[in-house]
Amino acid sequence: MKHLFQTLSRLACLALCLAGLIGQSQLASADDSQILIRAKSIHTASGETIAPGQVLIAGGKIVAIGKEVQAQGGATEIEVDTLIPGLINAAGSTGLGNRAAEVSREITPDFATARSVDWSSRQFAEALDQGVTTIQILPETESVFSGFACVVKTAGEARLIDGEKGVVIAICSDPASGNRSRSRPDSIYVRQPTNRMGVVWIVRNALHQAKNKGSILGVDPKTQHVLEKIVAGKMSVLSVSRMDYDIRSALELGGQYNFKPTIYGGDEVYRMLDTFKESGASLVYTALTTSSSRLRGSEGTELRWNVPGQMHEARIKFCLAGSNLLDQARFAVRYGLPTDQALMSITLHPAKILNLDKEIGSIEVGKQADLVALSGDPLKPTSRVEWTMLRGKIYGNKEEK
Repeated sequence: MKHLFQTLSRLACLALCLAGLIGQSQLASADDSQILIRAKSIHTASGETIAPGQVLIAGGKIVAIGKEVQAQGGATEIEVDTLIPGLINAAGSTGLGNRAAEVSREITPDFATARSVDWSSRQFAEALDQGVTTIQILPETESVFSGFACVVKTAGEARLIDGEKGVVIAICSDPASGNRSRSRPDSIYVRQPTNRMGVVWIVRNALHQAKNKGSILGVDPKTQHVLEKIVAGKMSVLSVSRMDYDIRSALELGGQYNFKPTIYGGDEVYRMLDTFKESGASLVYTALTTSSSRLRGSEGTELRWNVPGQMHEARIKFCLAGSNLLDQARFAVRYGLPTDQALMSITLHPAKILNLDKEIGSIEVGKQADLVALSGDPLKPTSRVEWTMLRGKIYGNKEEK
């Protein structure tokens, strides 16, 4: 009878955890690696702030959250001021060093960016210090079809999450920069394209041939297979496009060849908010500067501080990406983005764009314990990162706790 009662009790506890109920008191099953975090404020990024609140972690995942959580069998207890989800950078170059592109050819969609990552790079530690737990790394954009993006963790084991998250295409001036057509063909830079028109032509021609099962000059079978997956709607496309006419070109090509690109960059999306909204595409916005000394972005684009607020009002699906994510969110709030949306733009929104929101992006039962402890309000400039937790392990002050 005693054993039956214990079994029923454990099943009841498990049911509560799976349901994700938030209440005044919750009970979680015992675990040797349990951690109970008590916070003055928990910003879940899923629409609710719990103040004060507690989070129970076991086996690297969140098993309970509420005003008061009881850990059966005891747990390591930690007190913090503010707790938020781990930050997600959807457009990074962390660990790539000086070269992460195949520049001898214009069409290299199968280039494996993950193989170019230096996993020992101090850039990962620096990102972790800033609260970043997950990064999507993009290849350099010197080729029109640049290669596969990859998603990685900033620390721990099994850091490569997905080595082929999507194919990056560069519908911008990057592939044409430095190329020339009227000189001796003794350099890799004597190649196509030499202007934006050439970039679009290469994309259109390659996808047209792939759609009609035609062979593309100079392309091997593996590359051909990736292009065919794009036009079959079986491969995500990430288009690096900054100028408004490049964004329009990327959206138009997607409509013609059966894919909806996620736009990366988007510096001049403010010129076409209605058109972008109608497309239903998502935007990974990398143009928000946190420095008043920078008034021009890549390709000479005009920078704006209020674009995130405009995109929110237009109901465009977007996230912030690049360096200094917390500072970007703070600047966005200062210029019109609601505070809850600002936090979501560096946590839950990038998780949704990367199709990882079932695992990360918010503080919810069942998700990975990727968390950041702050000394105060996350969107106040005086608040600092105290430590970063990744899959239930705490990293801070250059030491794993």
